[in-house]
Amino acid sequence: MDIANEATVDASSIGPSTIVGRTIALRVLLCGSLRRLRRHLARLLPVALRRLRGDAKLPPLVAWLRPRHALGILALVSLAAFALRRFANERPRTESANRRKFWRDAMGNASTFEEWLHAAKMLDEETTTKKNEGDLYEEEFIRSKLQELRHRRQQVSPRDIICGMRADLIRNVGNMCNPELHRGRLQAPTLIKEYIDEVSTRLKLVCDSDSEEWPLDERLAFMHETRHAFGRTALLLSGGASLGAFHAGVVKTLAEHKLLPGIIAGSSVGSVMCAVVGTMSPPKLESFLEESWYSLQFFDRLGGIFAVVNRIVTRGAVHDIRQLQKLLRHLTSDLTFQEAYDMTGRALCITVCSARKHEPPRCLNYLTSPHVVVWSAVTASCAFPGLFEAQELMAKDRLGEIVPYHAPFSLGSEGQPEASARRWRDGSLESDLPMIQLQELFNVNHFIVSQANPHIAPLLRLKEIVRVYGGNFAAKLARLAEMELKHRCNQFLELGFPLGGVAKLFAQDWEGDVTVVMPATISQYLKIVQNPSCLELQMAANQGRRCTWEKLPAMKANCAIELALDECIVLLNRERRLKRYAERASASQGHTDSVRLGASRRIPSWNCIARENSAGPLDEDVLADAAASIHQGTATVGRLSHRPRQSMHDGSDGDEDSFGE
Repeated sequence: MDIANEATVDASSIGPSTIVGRTIALRVLLCGSLRRLRRHLARLLPVALRRLRGDAKLPPLVAWLRPRHALGILALVSLAAFALRRFANERPRTESANRRKFWRDAMGNASTFEEWLHAAKMLDEETTTKKNEGDLYEEEFIRSKLQELRHRRQQVSPRDIICGMRADLIRNVGNMCNPELHRGRLQAPTLIKEYIDEVSTRLKLVCDSDSEEWPLDERLAFMHETRHAFGRTALLLSGGASLGAFHAGVVKTLAEHKLLPGIIAGSSVGSVMCAVVGTMSPPKLESFLEESWYSLQFFDRLGGIFAVVNRIVTRGAVHDIRQLQKLLRHLTSDLTFQEAYDMTGRALCITVCSARKHEPPRCLNYLTSPHVVVWSAVTASCAFPGLFEAQELMAKDRLGEIVPYHAPFSLGSEGQPEASARRWRDGSLESDLPMIQLQELFNVNHFIVSQANPHIAPLLRLKEIVRVYGGNFAAKLARLAEMELKHRCNQFLELGFPLGGVAKLFAQDWEGDVTVVMPATISQYLKIVQNPSCLELQMAANQGRRCTWEKLPAMKANCAIELALDECIVLLNRERRLKRYAERASASQGHTDSVRLGASRRIPSWNCIARENSAGPLDEDVLADAAASIHQGTATVGRLSHRPRQSMHDGSDGDEDSFGE
């Protein structure tokens, strides 16, 4: 149904159109057809007024309203004409509001991105109020930088190009990542889009340069340093119990649009989806998101009342966590954090909280706990008090056996009791979104948050409603109320009153640079600790997809230059590997005079995220074709470049490259 194609009928005027003509017509009408009524009212009105106010004279306003007073009649007719004009203008506004409501409903019920995009375009056409973009970012500064880059395009030497790029090549240059700038837009402003395209073109020009004055190792070092200064993007998945299916829709949308970051962190139910993404190859992940995830069952059957009471008394929890452990071991296959990173190239991070009072929460990943088994970390992160019992972390020893990660230590004295095992519980209790840890470990400065917590999502939705209907000032008041709530919770924590853990829940960070909030319904909240049906899982996933579609323009604008840097690093790494393999192959055939490449500069450990065999959000086929075009005819080398690497180098990125056996 297309409302835009409906026929429209222009309004036709009836009777006099001017104010003077309407005044004369009303005068004739009142004096001609209502003559007797006018005389009767003229006699009764003074009597009534005298009864109310005695013998006082009529007030000026009442005197103006006498039928014989021409100016009074003119004023009344003017007011009536103004009311009629407002009523006539109200009809187009009502029709436009109905069309906007129709397209909003179409966006809310869209099953594919194409349907949603069509409805969003129609809604954008119906929107009459436009933002003043110049008040949201430095428009003149971005325009001057764009002109400078285009002018330097005429420079012959690539070194002259990078001198101008490195000066202001940061993510939020000119405040171009302002959330208000991208709110409600289908694409970034034209000037920002042209600037991003120009920077990406210049980076690819540097990557493809084969000048002798700029060798391969120097170009690769430039890309690494530039990306380190630009920063990384991370995806954070919050808790939410059975509402975690919302994260599946978010991850699926990001994967479809090649925007899935290489760093993924999660807590509670978010750690389940985080483990799935961090332990599966792209084809397997795509197949899982299309078919397998609808059969996930996180909770066991409660059984009778006596079984529940016995479980609460003996274990202190309502549900048995063995059902969840079995599911996670089936999904992750006993992989450790280090093995998952070696296989997928993605940094998997899971937060857990200690059952002890004074021990801080931990962010488990391939740097802080490389030998911890992923399924063990996920079960510990899902162990909400009262719902599941606290869990002990498990790890692989050097022989590949599953052993306790924090084994109790005891000297074996008869009089000394043995130390109890260290247990961990739900990470969302103290560190739902581990932003500080990711900043320190992986140089992350841009966070995409999927928020589905039942105590946070309604507050964020309420804040958005206040902003939409109340304007910018009401949004600032809502932000002030949020800051006040967090401040009071921090005060209680400083005074030593945790309020049963409630203060820590609300004192944390709720949002990131781009936040996707779940619009959960009351029925979903009522089933938050139950296994959802396939229909409910599908509903939550569709909610995640639609909410992520709204944020895609902001994500693309904020991450486009980072993706271009990642693509250049992958291509240069593969080109260097192919070149080294060709030299080694020639040396093995008896060419003893081959020149060995000099050792490159040491790359810090954070740069290991850009794996030489992992393109992250890039398309592997495109990168493989680009690498094969560098050395045509080396079929053996091309086959080796497609094989996954089984061992992980130490981050020095030196001459020795290890290939899969």
